[in-house]
Amino acid sequence: MLFVFPFSLNEGGSTTLTRLTVPEALQLHMIGNAHIDPVWLWRWPEGCAEAISTCWSAIDRLEEEPGFIFTRGEAVIYRWIEELEPALFARIQEYVAKKRWIIVNGWWLQADCNLPAGEAFIRQALYGKRYFREKFGIDVTVGYNVDSFGHAGTLPMLLRHTGFDSYVFLRPEPHEKTLPSSLFAWTSPDGSQVTAFRVPFGYNVSESISERIKDISAMAQKAGYPFMCFYGVGNHGGGPTRATLAVIRDKQEEGHALGFSDPRRYFAAVTEVPRPRVDGEIQYHAIGCYAAVSALKALNRRAEAGLVQAEAGSVLASLAAEAPYPYEKVSELWKKLLFNQFHDTLGGTCIESATRDAIEALGGIIQDAEEIRNTALRKLAATITPGADPTAANFLVFNLTGTEQELPVEYEPWLRDRVEQCRLCDESGSEFPYQTLPAESQAAASRIRRILFTARVPSFGYRAYSFASGQPAAVSSTLKTSAHTLESSRWRLEIDPQTGSIASLRDKLEGREIFAGRAHCPLVVADPSDTWSHGLDRFGYEGESFVCEQVALEEKGPVRASMRVRARASAAIITSTYYVYDDPALPLEIRVHLDWRGKNQLLRLCYPLSLPAANFRYEVPYGSLERPANGQEYPGQRWVLASGSDGYGFALANDAKYSYAALENTLYITALRSPVFAHHNPYALQPGNEYAYTDQGIQEFTLRLQAGREVDALRSYRLADGLTQAPTVIPHVARGGKGPQRASLLAAQANSSLITCLKAAEDRQGLILRLLEVGGLTDTLTLKPAFQQFTLAPYSIATLRTAKDGAWRESDGLETER
Repeated sequence: MLFVFPFSLNEGGSTTLTRLTVPEALQLHMIGNAHIDPVWLWRWPEGCAEAISTCWSAIDRLEEEPGFIFTRGEAVIYRWIEELEPALFARIQEYVAKKRWIIVNGWWLQADCNLPAGEAFIRQALYGKRYFREKFGIDVTVGYNVDSFGHAGTLPMLLRHTGFDSYVFLRPEPHEKTLPSSLFAWTSPDGSQVTAFRVPFGYNVSESISERIKDISAMAQKAGYPFMCFYGVGNHGGGPTRATLAVIRDKQEEGHALGFSDPRRYFAAVTEVPRPRVDGEIQYHAIGCYAAVSALKALNRRAEAGLVQAEAGSVLASLAAEAPYPYEKVSELWKKLLFNQFHDTLGGTCIESATRDAIEALGGIIQDAEEIRNTALRKLAATITPGADPTAANFLVFNLTGTEQELPVEYEPWLRDRVEQCRLCDESGSEFPYQTLPAESQAAASRIRRILFTARVPSFGYRAYSFASGQPAAVSSTLKTSAHTLESSRWRLEIDPQTGSIASLRDKLEGREIFAGRAHCPLVVADPSDTWSHGLDRFGYEGESFVCEQVALEEKGPVRASMRVRARASAAIITSTYYVYDDPALPLEIRVHLDWRGKNQLLRLCYPLSLPAANFRYEVPYGSLERPANGQEYPGQRWVLASGSDGYGFALANDAKYSYAALENTLYITALRSPVFAHHNPYALQPGNEYAYTDQGIQEFTLRLQAGREVDALRSYRLADGLTQAPTVIPHVARGGKGPQRASLLAAQANSSLITCLKAAEDRQGLILRLLEVGGLTDTLTLKPAFQQFTLAPYSIATLRTAKDGAWRESDGLETER
């Protein structure tokens, strides 16, 4: 049998029509699998039990059918079996050794492939692959997410950086995303490539296997190259049945060119097949997943940031105080987080009880990460020279990021004297202006007050401050307020008293309006779609507006001024507190308190921009992508950057939201959706029935806005880092330290790159540093104090590892020594 290929690749990825032939081979690689959702329409204990049952069934089929090959991924499933069913685990090890049980995916589980941060994708592979190497002695090189709803454009880079060369997926399907071929070279912005294959028709099939074989055989004949054909009962497990295997065996005996196989064998068989190049993200299947169940999204972002800070703090404590690094605690917390980034969990499409499990788990991760961070910083504080007056309110401000932070800090010191009789000084004795705010507690108000000041703290470092008795110096301020305006030397913000939205935001230095109409304008939009929003690529732009009920001045300098605005719609109350800082370099801030009771509705926040020919760039996992302003709904991470043709930029960062759209010059945040939990078309909701709806009740989130000619992708990253990885303040009560009161333990100098992660190596033999180039330029990054230089290609990621001599060396996401 000869296969005819309709195209070949030229240099650069373009295609030309040619006819190529290859020797006789399998036309269909039959992939026996059992997709298991560990959580979805059931809670995780049910998923655990089904995983064990399904894998026992697969063992039975392997024993009954000599040629059968079974494919299964996700490290968490194997660890469940190892711990709970060791006899089954031993049998799996036997068949893995015989190459009849094939492990794919290599991750902790099949995560959502848009919502987790870039570092979480690295950890999926780091912990998953380490487990498979330790337990089975294999390296998994086939990426595999057949049930995830879409795939970030940076995923080829992340896969390559962690040792994968190929990728299998299903969604989006052909009616949702046109691809030039089912087999293609998927390429990320940095140029990294993996060979990708889109599964035709689905991964679950049993009774209709004959029809499936017929249909996919026709596809293979038309395409001119072999295909994979997946079979097996799935979602709630099950796997290949005896009847299905009998059909496949009969087809073989009839002379059909098909055979039991697995994805690794398939990709080896199509090595010489020309593959068209596909650039960027592979979207969209279920746009509703990016705004459903706000609590999960907000907690996920906090958990990711908390773990990164806990690791960085622990490294600094190990360097400065020789404190032991909490290897096991940190890795187990990451694995819990990775489990709760399962695509149905983080996507908000699980039943309510399973969602509640995840919310509780994420809260525990955040708390445990804070305990690790506190332990590390207390150990580090013990090495720092104490304040001159031990009875004063001495405290330390830590920056656990790789960039110097100059940000507003709020802190509640316990005082001997009234707060108005104290001076705030840094480590050199220089006095800093501060502003008093109401304390969180209403008890002992004269002794407990919150103070606000601007701190400038070096990267991976700290700075000591003292709040002691003394008359504070008089402070001048540029801040001005009126009934509906807040103004500084840089900004003038005006509130619309009818809607409570921004009527005007003026950049006084540039003499220009930022917005072309009312901004931060909430809109309630009808949303009758199911939980996934199947069949949609965008939401509506018309709906119910809010009516302003109150505008009240909250704070008036000298560090900042603020205004609280409450507005109401029929099923929601939104309270937005606007903050303008005296320091012109600081961003504007909006803290949102939302009480939502809508059902089958969504909430949009609208920002019409006065930028000429605006381009919109969205943060994605370890990168950013420019997308058209065509009204489509897009998944994004923490920030969006809008750039005008005149060089002026506008960046908007947030700490909880992931769903965005842009239409012409207007940016939209889809702040929440309220479908019924786990409602899947075509099931129709019945009038009069009681249903549980998502996102009911109160939620809070924060936005930061920055604008100017200097605002680019790098500043957008820093804006988001300052919001999600803000400086940490702790009382400085240790008395035995002799170290400096201001220090940076590690710093980097670069034009368009930044450090994203500092951690200890998993093998306990060094440190790991992650770097990211964000501006699309070739950049040189210099590490201090070692003064080592590393070159990063445009939009690329790099991992460095300390060698035995203490120098940094290039590594990869698996922390391989080179």
